[in-house]
Amino acid sequence: MKKLFRNILFIFIGLFLLGGVGATVLIVKAYKELPDLGQLIEGYNPVVPSKIYDTNGEVIDILYKEIRETAIIEEMPKSLKDAYVAIEDRRFYNHHGFDILGMGRAMVVNIVTMSKAQGASSITQQLAKNAFLSNEKRIMRKVKEAIITVELERGYTKNEILEKYMNEIYFGSGAYGVKTAARAFYGKSVGNINTAESALLAGVPNRPNKYNPRRHLNNAVTREKLVLSQMRRYNFIDEDEYQKALTQKFYNEGDLPDELKNLSLEELSKLNITVIKSVSKKRSYKTPDFTNIVEKKLFELFTEKQIYEEGLKVYTTLDIGMQKAAKLTFKNYEPLKVNKGVDGGMVTIEADTGYVRAVIGGKNFKSGDYNRAIYAKRQPGSSFKPFVYFTALRLGYPMNTVIEDTPLEFGEWKPRNYGGNFRKNFTLLEGMERSVNIVAIKVLQKVGLKKLGETVKLAGGGDLKIPQNLTAALGTMVVTPYELSSLYLPFANGGYRVKPQFITQIKNRYGKVIYQGQVEQQRVFKSEDVALITHMMKDVVNLGTGRNARVKKDGKNIVQGGKTGTTNKQRTAWYAGITPKYVTTVYIGYDDNRPMDKSATGGGLTAKLWGNYYQMLVDDGYDTGKRFNHIADGLKNGKLTKVLIDSKNGRLADSTSGWNKRWALFKKGTEPVEMASIYNSNFNDFFVESNEIMMDKVEKIIESKKNIEQNKKNINSDSMFEDLFGD
Repeated sequence: MKKLFRNILFIFIGLFLLGGVGATVLIVKAYKELPDLGQLIEGYNPVVPSKIYDTNGEVIDILYKEIRETAIIEEMPKSLKDAYVAIEDRRFYNHHGFDILGMGRAMVVNIVTMSKAQGASSITQQLAKNAFLSNEKRIMRKVKEAIITVELERGYTKNEILEKYMNEIYFGSGAYGVKTAARAFYGKSVGNINTAESALLAGVPNRPNKYNPRRHLNNAVTREKLVLSQMRRYNFIDEDEYQKALTQKFYNEGDLPDELKNLSLEELSKLNITVIKSVSKKRSYKTPDFTNIVEKKLFELFTEKQIYEEGLKVYTTLDIGMQKAAKLTFKNYEPLKVNKGVDGGMVTIEADTGYVRAVIGGKNFKSGDYNRAIYAKRQPGSSFKPFVYFTALRLGYPMNTVIEDTPLEFGEWKPRNYGGNFRKNFTLLEGMERSVNIVAIKVLQKVGLKKLGETVKLAGGGDLKIPQNLTAALGTMVVTPYELSSLYLPFANGGYRVKPQFITQIKNRYGKVIYQGQVEQQRVFKSEDVALITHMMKDVVNLGTGRNARVKKDGKNIVQGGKTGTTNKQRTAWYAGITPKYVTTVYIGYDDNRPMDKSATGGGLTAKLWGNYYQMLVDDGYDTGKRFNHIADGLKNGKLTKVLIDSKNGRLADSTSGWNKRWALFKKGTEPVEMASIYNSNFNDFFVESNEIMMDKVEKIIESKKNIEQNKKNINSDSMFEDLFGD
């Protein structure tokens, strides 16, 4: 018998020693597999979403896959911390990472019930598992969990461990952390939730699917009552607090009684009522038109993990005030409200920097929708004509060049002006002012498609596919609002091609700059040439088809220019406008490109919307620029001169010109010196330069200096034009 007892004892001792050796081997192996524990724990950071900032440093959106906002322990109400300790680990503040009594109790209960009825992990153990390890159910994972638990307890205070734990808890639906949960479920900041709401949150992580209050509110409330009873049992709350918490009523947002639907959070709180917010079916951004673009560009620079988990700080070019003004303009514009199928897109770009300040992808744009501002390819119509006229100006044709407005035929194509009328003669200046099709076609016929292509390419339109026929003068290619705005930038900034930008800088979560944008600009046109087309675009707004876009400040018209555009059968209506500081292009039309109403023109429909938007900007204090420097500087240094001409014959205006007087801008030495009354305005040539006519007749003019002096007198007597239309 003694021998049998001794053998059994030896067996137990052997097994104990063998178990000890096995445990030692496991621990040593686990230590080797784990990275440096100091670096692992010190380097721990929960998944942090990336934040997008506007140009003024205001957070405009958050990029995330899992929703997580971290909170510091001081933000969390005592009731919330107590609720978690009461239900998850009531001896948390007394043990050193392992609740031996709790583990023993759970083991007994699980053996008796033949199931895993109770968990035994402490809060520190749960943090070790959730933050640093996978959920694989292997003995090695449990050994690693124990090692990390010990290190956590050695390296952190209890409050620091609790803070990390409460930021790591999963609540379902991609939401992590108590701060996120409070916002998602209650629409409140975590610091403003009460005891009952704290108890409900504390109950969810045990089984996020079963206790999710959005899907299973009854289960969640039952669990909340259990948490409250634990809090009362272990004296985290007194009897009065307990009884008051029990009276709290919870409603899902969709089931809220009618008499409660219009009450505020404060009013509901006084009634001890909490509303569980409905989950958004679609990811919602504050500025989806812009944020979707930034998100796509981030994927060109970073990995998905970096974008959604590593807390990037993305500083952008968006001005949230301008974006709100643009959004409000689209929302309130009556033609867009009454015509449900009609939509549009708009882009505002800062002229000198290329910074994209506002983007409208559609009148009711939501994240993931088709962004018309960036992707809608539409014919620009007459809004492309400035490039035709600018090509002629660059080649030396002054804006008083006279074109005969007479019918043209090219096989089956018989172009017509809007309205079907022909009006004899037009200068280039008035031809663009009134958007006369025949004039634009004849100008292109003279300068050639090759030269037009060179102009567009220099402006930044190298990829633009221009039709290799004269229909190009009427804008029969396709562009997006974003592309057209980019092409117009040199007209506003004096001749610089500028690359549009959406992102200026990106920092990592620690504040280190990891991407720095640079303004990319290159002079491509002479400022004196650009001054001429800018002057013509100003004339379009002052006297021509763009009058509806006029904006006032302190009772006076602001400095602006632009060009309207209407495609065949009113399929698309455009307005592209410039100020010294910004370029904004907008179109309106059906997505399927079907015709709109006959009154839907660029000047009648879209220019008004543009004007409403800019009027709002000016009223809100935005500075759109006081002058086009390339015009002002040219006049100041003597490279440019401005004279009053007769828009029908291109000569110096006099008393015979009547309402045909126009301020015209010239390179010094190319301005006319003959008076309008001397010549008959009927020309046989469809395209004749005014200076050529002047040279043919110059011998018949006596004392040309006297004519110049007379023109100066005329300019003085017609100063009302300058007062009315500015410089």
